[in-house]
Amino acid sequence: MRREDGSRDSPAMTDPEQHSYSRADLDRLGEKVAKGRTAAGLDPAPARTRADTAMGDGLRIAIEFVVSVLVGAGLGYFIGGLLGGAVIGLLIGLLFGFAAGLRGVYRGMMAGSAESAEEGTRDEPGV
Repeated sequence: MRREDGSRDSPAMTDPEQHSYSRADLDRLGEKVAKGRTAAGLDPAPARTRADTAMGDGLRIAIEFVVSVLVGAGLGYFIGGLLGGAVIGLLIGLLFGFAAGLRGVYRGMMAGSAESAEEGTRDEPGV
């Protein structure tokens, strides 16, 4: 476009009423911007839902329990083998491992209930 004095307008200086963008055009642009921000890592990670958190906590507690029983059994068998009674050592180690596993489960459950009490959440939907 030319002005009255003969100079040209830059594209940014044109009349905004000349460009009529539809809502669909703006929505497509918004989607492109959102994809670009996500690809560039500028958007924060989505918050974890209660179901994701509960499943992760449950798996962590279960794995800790199994590992504590296996470690207790292994240590009991090893110590029992050194002392000449591998079977007795294995049984004692299993008991100690089981007790340690139960302690870990109890500790994990108390930590989970304390977190939900802080958030003020309930398990009942719609409450």
